[in-house]
Amino acid sequence: IDHLKALVKKTKAEGVKTRELSGSAFIDFPVSQTVIYPDYRNNRVELAKIIATIDSVRNDADVTITSLWIKGFASPESPYDNNTRLAKGRTEALREYVNNLYHFPASIITTSYEPENWEGLRAYVEQSYITNREGILRIIDSGREPDNREWVLKSTYPTEYRFLLDNCYPALRRSDYKVEYVIRSFSNPKDILRIMRTAPQKLSLQELYVGAQELEPGSEEFYELFDIAVMMYPDDVVANLNAANAAMINGNMRNAERFLAKAGRSDEAIYARGVFAALNGDYEKAEGYFKVVKDRIAEAAD
Repeated sequence: IDHLKALVKKTKAEGVKTRELSGSAFIDFPVSQTVIYPDYRNNRVELAKIIATIDSVRNDADVTITSLWIKGFASPESPYDNNTRLAKGRTEALREYVNNLYHFPASIITTSYEPENWEGLRAYVEQSYITNREGILRIIDSGREPDNREWVLKSTYPTEYRFLLDNCYPALRRSDYKVEYVIRSFSNPKDILRIMRTAPQKLSLQELYVGAQELEPGSEEFYELFDIAVMMYPDDVVANLNAANAAMINGNMRNAERFLAKAGRSDEAIYARGVFAALNGDYEKAEGYFKVVKDRIAEAAD
């Protein structure tokens, strides 16, 4: 166990810390129109979702927004050409609405659109218990030209089509959005520890390990840092290895086993698995792990 305390493996620096926030807004438009009316139906709430996402990073001094992406979708009813007009026009209306609020540089906002959201319709039907589900899916997957596909669906299953029109199609008319941003780097250990307690998502793994140098090895806060690191980076092998070692030192063998499963195949990870086996009384297995590490070191020295 004492040897584990020295096994704080460091990770490579992340470089530019790029993050993103995303969501969907369901903005209503009067039939066949492409103008946004903020007070129309539930638009205040839906527009507020986008604004809140942007403001959550725009008002942070440590963050710089690099892009805002918007994609608009229309539902499959009515002719494809008209749906193309609606999807394109409504997406542009949302872009203008957002830009009038924030006046981003021209390069920040990008848009795209999907004239008919067949993928969303398929996902809804596949997960539903609608009558004639398999037949409806075959029509959706048929590869027919969009207007013909819509006509076949409507004429073959009129009852189910009406159900989908009322219960599914409104949700197909949506605007997906994604805000990408970068977070500034931190080098002062005291600043890093302060941020770790309030906004750990701002820190890279490398920065967290810089913060660890400010802490007393073996202290409760020292190992708490590794728990935060693996929570923020659950698939990182280094974060899992350090968290596993901390868990073993604190006697939490259940967590140690879970973290070791994702700790990779480095010499340090194999050694840690040997320690885990020994602590659980499986000395034969532990010896096998230690022999692998010993042999690797010998090979490296040759």
